[in-house]
Amino acid sequence: MQKSNSLKKLKKLKLFALKLNESTDIQNNSILLTYARYIDHNKSDTKEDILSVSELPTRSTSSEKFKVLNGFIEERESRMEKLRWNLN
Repeated sequence: MQKSNSLKKLKKLKLFALKLNESTDIQNNSILLTYARYIDHNKSDTKEDILSVSELPTRSTSSEKFKVLNGFIEERESRMEKLRWNLN
């Protein structure tokens, strides 16, 4: 699913979860992959879409990761109250 379609679908959902994955690209740059997981009630199925791939500072702390994620959300006017933070 395209990013714009994923965001439109998320805005209509009651709840969704975000999954973050820190990785490196082929040039050894740190990147943050953001996935959305939600239940598609029309198909009675769980879906997972990639929302963003963002570059991270070289020394990325959890605070830096949150800033990148928060910037992505604010930039696209997503609704923060739908997020359930699980920081385990």
